[in-house]
Amino acid sequence: MNRAVILARISDADDGETTGVDDQVRRLRAFSAENGWDVVKVIVENDTSAFKRRKIKLPNGRYELRTVRPGFRESLDWLAEDRADILVARDLDRAMRDPRDLEDLIDVVESNRPRVRARSISGSLRLDNDADVTMARVMVAMANKSSRDTARRVSDARERQAMAGQFGGGRRPYGFESDGVTPIKFECDVIRRMADVVLLPTFGTPKGPSVAGIARELRADGITTADGGQWDAPAVRDVLMRPRNAALMVHKPGTGRKTYTPDDVVGEAPWEPIISPDEFWVIVGKLTDPNRRTNPGVAPHHLLSGIATCPCGSVVRVSGSSGKRDRPVYACQGGKGGAPGPHATAPKADLDALVEGLVITILHRDVPELIKPSQSDVDAGKLRGELAVIRERKVQLGEDHDMGLVDRAEYVRRAKKLQVRIEDLERQLADAAESSPFAAFANVVTEDDVRRVWEDQGIARQREIVKNMMTITLKPVGKGRRPSIAERVEIRPKVA
Repeated sequence: MNRAVILARISDADDGETTGVDDQVRRLRAFSAENGWDVVKVIVENDTSAFKRRKIKLPNGRYELRTVRPGFRESLDWLAEDRADILVARDLDRAMRDPRDLEDLIDVVESNRPRVRARSISGSLRLDNDADVTMARVMVAMANKSSRDTARRVSDARERQAMAGQFGGGRRPYGFESDGVTPIKFECDVIRRMADVVLLPTFGTPKGPSVAGIARELRADGITTADGGQWDAPAVRDVLMRPRNAALMVHKPGTGRKTYTPDDVVGEAPWEPIISPDEFWVIVGKLTDPNRRTNPGVAPHHLLSGIATCPCGSVVRVSGSSGKRDRPVYACQGGKGGAPGPHATAPKADLDALVEGLVITILHRDVPELIKPSQSDVDAGKLRGELAVIRERKVQLGEDHDMGLVDRAEYVRRAKKLQVRIEDLERQLADAAESSPFAAFANVVTEDDVRRVWEDQGIARQREIVKNMMTITLKPVGKGRRPSIAERVEIRPKVA
């Protein structure tokens, strides 16, 4: 009757850090050897709280708040199933801090004959008789109160930090330096890119973009998370659900993953928002919608797959060409289903280049008309014209300063005034664009601007732009003919 199960636990540990629990195991093994006990099982709970609770589903189907400690539950199983008869821990606090956990251990101790034992290096963990049980209950209740007091003080401190616009510490949030305040432009642009996809009207629909699709795009582009890891759907969702993206400081008591509401906002952050608060709450609504499609299947990897069609009415998808996988083509899928032919194909690279060039040309020329103003009195074309003029004035002012024609004080005064007007015009154009799939192009002026914005969109948003702008129909080509790509496709603009 000297079979010991060791339970080593530490509340907080950095990723991969095991020094604390390793030291506990070493001491507990030595303590067991001194008492002549055989260690039959070592259970380690690293970075595991004995106080924090989560709502879990019980075997009877009810949901209750419980500490989530699989290791502790395993140690109880060893005792209850007579595989061990002594529980060994460093002290009572290491074993448990929740009265419910203590009562579960007491039940196991008292229901076994002979009675199983609980021991600790400090001597605080003893349940040999009624007096020991009563003392343990008092000590655990006091430890629980201490944890609650600490949690309340930490929560109050977090709220004060949030109200003051201060970073509460912890791991570096994606989009910001380790101080949690200084933005990282590239990562902010990635957040903006992800947000634009979620804001699409087709997001979450059976054939629309998804969170998993966003993650696939980021992995394909070689973009990593804040800690250098690979993006997956939960990581994308977590980043997009952070109020800091909208420069909002929030506070909500409790532990674990939280979903914030406007009622949880306690202040504004000291940085410029990556996305507007209105956009943020739309994103939260979409990502928490229980009706959102969460298993959209394979996300499209190609610009025109499922968009371009064959005259037979079937869509085209990418396949290899004559067994050469390095020369993919768009091929009609109708032939596979028995639809009458002939069926069309087109080289993928050539067709993508043709469509992209046409999209960029149209966006540069017609974006004011493509973006439907949310208010009838907004003239998007006039705003874009004024924006181009103001930007040019700012460039000219900089050149005049470099040539010594304008002193520094005058340059700073005039440049600040011009920048204020530029930001005001950009804001008006963004408001006019609202939910348009072409919204990202509201502030572009030159064709190079259009191309840069287009390349930053990602495949999901690029596909939405193409679908809203044009219809693409491939033309069957007879045997032996090799016409140009322009002859193999018919592209028609969509009527707004």
